[in-house]
Amino acid sequence: MSLIVGCVLCFVAGAGAGVAGALSGRRLFRVRRSLRTYRKRLEGPRPGLAFYVIPAELGDPNEVVADLTGNRRPRLCLIGRLCGPLASDDRPGGGIVPEAGLERGALWVAQGLLIFDPVREGAEMSVLEAPYGVEVREPMVTEAGIPTVTFDLGDSVLVFEPTPDNDASNAWSRIQSVLEFT
Repeated sequence: MSLIVGCVLCFVAGAGAGVAGALSGRRLFRVRRSLRTYRKRLEGPRPGLAFYVIPAELGDPNEVVADLTGNRRPRLCLIGRLCGPLASDDRPGGGIVPEAGLERGALWVAQGLLIFDPVREGAEMSVLEAPYGVEVREPMVTEAGIPTVTFDLGDSVLVFEPTPDNDASNAWSRIQSVLEFT
């Protein structure tokens, strides 16, 4: 009887060690997705401008921002709500921004780079990489009638509503001064 119990215990211990070894081996040899490999697959709507979304599973937002900015701290942070990309609206004054599409977060601005980090847990970060500056359009307004900063992506637009200030022209001048800072 003790021989059978000993064999069973050895089998259970061996199976447990095999599972633990497989898990640690998988972690050790797993290819970790990096921002650099992710960015190689990206194409912007026009030369010098790329808009992309960084999946939440890519890593810690602080590390992603540090990697994007070359470990330099962004020069400006605006709190507000972002929506887009939205289809360009050719009517004078732009279109109406749906309230349901606006997401709260922080807009980090570095030279040639806008990074929107949403407050919601596990949400994807939005990045606008524009080494040669960003074109701004006439402000679009939210359903509540609040003007937003409107960034032209070529075939679509991003809108940012600064809060609690709600002064779109002041926010745009601050963003532009950092984007074009040399």
